[in-house]
Amino acid sequence: MLLKDFFHLFIVTHQPGIAKGILSREEVEDVNRHLVDVLGQQGIPITAVYYCPHQREEQCACIKPNAFFLEKAACDYGILLGESYVIGDHPHDVELAERAGAVGLYVLTGHGMKHRHELRVPCVVVSGILEAAQWILRDRSRRFSAPITS
Repeated sequence: MLLKDFFHLFIVTHQPGIAKGILSREEVEDVNRHLVDVLGQQGIPITAVYYCPHQREEQCACIKPNAFFLEKAACDYGILLGESYVIGDHPHDVELAERAGAVGLYVLTGHGMKHRHELRVPCVVVSGILEAAQWILRDRSRRFSAPITS
């Protein structure tokens, strides 16, 4: 069983280099397209990529931990956020999950170890993306495959 069998997969990212003039939108979109292609070749289909191009100081609606992009995905693709999961390596990722009513999983890879002490919301902490996927499949099975009793 794989996550793609049960879920749409999205990438939500913060790209302040655009606002700072370090990166163009086209460069960010090229990188995102390449990432989606590479993941797709590995059998991991990404439904959509959402990115915030603003600096945190701008206090925009789309920056994590605001739930803007998750709400957009819910609207665009019929996603039930209460049955969704967010995996990330920054405290803003699990705060995003909480604000959207999803389950947050914090991975210790990437920036995870560096920012672990900044976690302020309840979340599941896992070693990496594989453990996160396994946890989600177990949780999904437990939450949504329970026998119906009268």
